[in-house]
Amino acid sequence: MTIVDTAVTFVRSDRNRRLAYFVLALVSAILIFFPRPYVASTKIVPQDTSASASSTTALLGALGGTSQNLGSLLSGGKPSNDLYLIIGRSDSVKADVIKRLGLVGPNAPFHSQGKAMRWLERHVDVHLLLGGVMEIETKLYDPDRAKIVTAAYAQALSAQLAGYGRQIISNKHRIVEQRVSDAAQRVAIAESALSEFRRSHNLAEPEQQLGAALSQRARLEAELQAKQVEYQTLSQLRGPESAELQALSSDIAGLKQQIARSTMPATGVGGLNVAGLTAVQLRYLDLYRNLRFQQTMYDVYQRSAEQVAVESLATESASYIQTIDPAHIDPDRHYNIWAMAALAGLVLLALFTEWYAPATGLFSRRKIVEQGEPALAQ
Repeated sequence: MTIVDTAVTFVRSDRNRRLAYFVLALVSAILIFFPRPYVASTKIVPQDTSASASSTTALLGALGGTSQNLGSLLSGGKPSNDLYLIIGRSDSVKADVIKRLGLVGPNAPFHSQGKAMRWLERHVDVHLLLGGVMEIETKLYDPDRAKIVTAAYAQALSAQLAGYGRQIISNKHRIVEQRVSDAAQRVAIAESALSEFRRSHNLAEPEQQLGAALSQRARLEAELQAKQVEYQTLSQLRGPESAELQALSSDIAGLKQQIARSTMPATGVGGLNVAGLTAVQLRYLDLYRNLRFQQTMYDVYQRSAEQVAVESLATESASYIQTIDPAHIDPDRHYNIWAMAALAGLVLLALFTEWYAPATGLFSRRKIVEQGEPALAQ
């Protein structure tokens, strides 16, 4: 008799089959509790890589200007919690943990990077709680090793966030330095064009030649252009419901209303308004308005350069995670989920073979004639 025939004979016996169910269920029930699994966890709050932007913006706000909108524009807003979760579950963090713990090597637990990463994937879970709190849990049968793995994972995540923050600061430096240089060149070109036009037509300084009203008009138009440029850039990073975009939109509407009041020809204390100017004066006004616009943008980028410099200094000593609970063993009793699943599957199988299938006529029990008992005649 082959092994298959022996197994079939054993399964067809009600007594043997039910005894096997009982023994397997007893073993599965014991394995639910033993060996006891331990869960080490830590709760951390990833710090915003542009956390210093708020304090720096408040400092720049004392100097006037549009530092609040500018700070939000450069920082790109607070990264979402989903981004921190993606970083926490990334392969780069796992590779850092493997390197810190020495999990791969000739005398290490694993001989390949892939096996070590799959082991971390099975035993370490990174998830988000309410309030943006990130929890790292490690489930092992050795409590001390579970705490070590959890602490190493938190350190690796902090190092990864630090590198992410330095990358953001580096990008800010590159962008701002380029914009400051371009703005300085445009200011120089605008000043040169205005001075050459004034000398060629024997005109006085713009404030004197155009009058206070037109100088105010040129200043308003320059501010309007600067606000529109800032709005277009910020709208690519924010949704239409953003409070910053709404504030900029309100400022733009206010500037347009002030400019609209100077479109009708009139003569005031400061002289003619823009509607009563000659062609030379209109050209002079355009050059002066362009100069004020370039100067405004240069001031904006200068303030942003100062802000990025302060952020760079702050990030050198910044902690990229705030620990709420250090790595510790969860005092609650945990169980082997795989053993619970095996017991549940065994119970379902027993109910199917012993009750459901015979009750529905799917198949009937077939008793095996005991050895030595003569078979019944046909």
